[in-house]
Amino acid sequence: MWKKEKKSIYKLVENMYAKLQGKLETSTKTWKSSSEEAAESILSMIQAHNWQEGHKLPPQRALAESLGISRPTVREALVILETMGKVNIQPGKGVFLHTRAQESMAVTASRRSDRSFIAGKETQIYQFRHAIEPAIAALVALNATQAQIDDMAAMLDEMRQAGMRIDMLHFAQLDFAFHSQMIEAANNPFFIDAMRPFFDLFSESQRLPFSNQESVRETMHEHESLLEHLRLRDPHGARRAMEEHVIATAARAGVRIAAW
Repeated sequence: MWKKEKKSIYKLVENMYAKLQGKLETSTKTWKSSSEEAAESILSMIQAHNWQEGHKLPPQRALAESLGISRPTVREALVILETMGKVNIQPGKGVFLHTRAQESMAVTASRRSDRSFIAGKETQIYQFRHAIEPAIAALVALNATQAQIDDMAAMLDEMRQAGMRIDMLHFAQLDFAFHSQMIEAANNPFFIDAMRPFFDLFSESQRLPFSNQESVRETMHEHESLLEHLRLRDPHGARRAMEEHVIATAARAGVRIAAW
């Protein structure tokens, strides 16, 4: 009798686990494709309106309302489109359709940044980030609008949710979007012009450190500390928080860089 009940319980647990696993997989697939779907929707909008090279896209808030998605997802989609060479994000001005010459340059940069190019250069990539990003963080604390800081806070909320779902791909994509927003929120066009050729390399380096839940928790804690300094308009604290974050991110990717 007990053996039959035991088998019945095991079968019930297996069924429950299978249903839960199915829901988790469905949820993960949906979230993984949200930014790509948004990017495709924006491209469809561009084609439907027959917008030409150099055309300025609607503001992110208007795109979010039109597509029925969050602003952080719109931000991530625009970053994807920029790395594809489809749009040009200009801080303080808006998002514009690339010219063919710009698109060709972006494709060339993308080819340079494939995994074969990145392999063996992780140390140099993180050294580059360590030299640049703390300065950007300090400028963000000084120059960012409240709306830009609110957008970064919303991205962290979505990152937290992706981490809870153990959706590492979407977490890395949002992390890249967060750091890209940092560059824009410095509201200094020289930084985004200087960083644009390295966006693909930067994106790949974001995927390296997220191998387990502990790395996700550490990353969230570091981002939240940085955001707090930005909210306080504390450039010195923001610079220090970003420096610590880049050093810790590099360490999680197996790269050691020293504080200067």
